[in-house]
Amino acid sequence: MTDWIALTKPLPQAEDCVITLRRDTHVALDLNFEQISMQLSEVCSGIKIPATGSVRHYADTTGKFLLEFRINLYGATTKRRYKNVCANCEKREGKKKGILSPIDFKAKSDMIAPKDGKIRIDFVFCCYPKDHRLGDGEYL
Repeated sequence: MTDWIALTKPLPQAEDCVITLRRDTHVALDLNFEQISMQLSEVCSGIKIPATGSVRHYADTTGKFLLEFRINLYGATTKRRYKNVCANCEKREGKKKGILSPIDFKAKSDMIAPKDGKIRIDFVFCCYPKDHRLGDGEYL
């Protein structure tokens, strides 16, 4: 990873770069907002995340300059991009409000402001790659 983003939860095992996840495992990334760009951090109010089912409120972003944050998932074997959850997970997760996505962000609102120069992004994976039955056992 680059020096402006760090995986803080869960940590990979020893020298391994692979993380074993479950749907209920919260993943946490810390963005060092000041290292992204000194010029941007001076004028930027924070980041905007997709309003998934666990994002509780829509923030008033009027007059604020925000960076958009997205996570794209690819199958480790097929290199195929996963944009949707599988049919079974859609039934389970479909009752939630917001965008149904393979990544469910956990936040009070869809805007996250920096604290002490960092932004913490929490999320879970809604669907395992094997659930799609397309030949992938891991995400890339």
